[in-house]
Amino acid sequence: MHIPLDRQQDIPLYLQIEEALRRAILGGTFADGDKLPSTRSLAAELSVSRLTVESAYAELTAKGLLQQRRGSGAYVRHLQLAPMQQRPASSELFPADRFTTTTSRLDGYPDIPLPEHIVNFAAGVGSPKVFPLEAFRKILLSILSRHAEEAFSYGDYCGYYPLRDTLSRILTAQGIPTRAEQVLITNGSQHAISLIFQTLLRPGDTVIVEEPTYAEALGLLRLHQINIVPVPSDRHGMCVEQLPELIARHQPKMIYTIPNFNNPTGRCMSEARRSRLLALAQQAGIVILEDDFVGDLRYNGKSLPSLRAMAPAGTVIYVSTFSKMLLPSMRIGYLVADSEQYLQFSRLKHVDSFTSSNLIQRALDAFVTVGSYDKQLRRAGRIYRQHRDAMVAALSEHLPPGCRFEIPAGGLFIWLELPPAVSTTTLMPIAWQQGVTFARGECFYVEEQHGAHGLRLNFAANTPELITEGIARLCRAIVEVMGN
Repeated sequence: MHIPLDRQQDIPLYLQIEEALRRAILGGTFADGDKLPSTRSLAAELSVSRLTVESAYAELTAKGLLQQRRGSGAYVRHLQLAPMQQRPASSELFPADRFTTTTSRLDGYPDIPLPEHIVNFAAGVGSPKVFPLEAFRKILLSILSRHAEEAFSYGDYCGYYPLRDTLSRILTAQGIPTRAEQVLITNGSQHAISLIFQTLLRPGDTVIVEEPTYAEALGLLRLHQINIVPVPSDRHGMCVEQLPELIARHQPKMIYTIPNFNNPTGRCMSEARRSRLLALAQQAGIVILEDDFVGDLRYNGKSLPSLRAMAPAGTVIYVSTFSKMLLPSMRIGYLVADSEQYLQFSRLKHVDSFTSSNLIQRALDAFVTVGSYDKQLRRAGRIYRQHRDAMVAALSEHLPPGCRFEIPAGGLFIWLELPPAVSTTTLMPIAWQQGVTFARGECFYVEEQHGAHGLRLNFAANTPELITEGIARLCRAIVEVMGN
């Protein structure tokens, strides 16, 4: 079987194999019911690992092009023999009860799967296809062969110490002086934010947030009955000149901010505003929670100093995650805090969730230590920049007058603002009929109606081809709404 592989490409080998086989199946090279070579024989023929071929077969199976029979092999299954989901007719109503919950509006994962034809710009994560599956598999196998007994234990509830030490060295090299004893491993950054809110805030306390901001942080604050005071943002980030009056009026306990590549806008806070924010917080004795969920994903422009790097001890708590850069299911995040706060967070984590996966922490530490994470950062940056540029080009070509968007220097999202006459509530069902969905701006505002004309578009999770098609569909929907 001739499958040309380009080992210099950013596209993983298993996806190259999957694409070649998909084309062969759809092009009629294989008839329905034909048996494909065994994973072992094809792996030997292509000089790749067996897991690489198994992953390619799994992709084809998930798309309905293969049928895996235990003990027998993989057999071609032509799509026309499988039940197909029909594209909604123009008269079909948008299924609001299933697709407009908070979760589905943000991540595109409602109670039932999205129909296959829908281009999903609503996701809050990167593309799993960018993950270096083969490199991580080898590290996992190495740990299982040499340290299985230790890896399968609970481990330290503060986190695997070598990983904490590795993170402290990385952060210190980035200008954020950190010791391993200040790093607490959590089950994703959402868990870290939750621990901080539960520890430092009480019902009735006030937190200032930039607006728009991370929807799930707003959800946590509401859950704990915290008063939320928004401050507007522009292309330079939080409008800190409005803070003195808000601080004097509301006496907040905390300021929550995403200074690098804000979710949902992709904006970065300027260095001058960072300095002013720190000065105001220190003067008023307010803790700053710095959420740096994709700070490493910069495509152009210079890096800006972290708030924690600029702040005196005790002023800023820093939170980050590996879930956005690697796999969402990895669920490894961390927070950095000073001694008294750290002790409180670690105690709560112990009773809240006990530990984080010891096996994954060990694998992640090895992955970072051997340089694979830096390589993955560079690779993901190249790919996601191509995706961002594809979305910018498509928006520039198809977007009707009256719409505005900003080009982010990094991150995962583009923020699109609609004309006053077009709301996301009106647009969403029309976009659904065109075959595209997005994250509604209402999710990211304290008062939802303030986000009625904004939408978040994820450029990282789709290919440039799907991005181009999806934006064309979205713009057709906008034009249709504007014409009504």
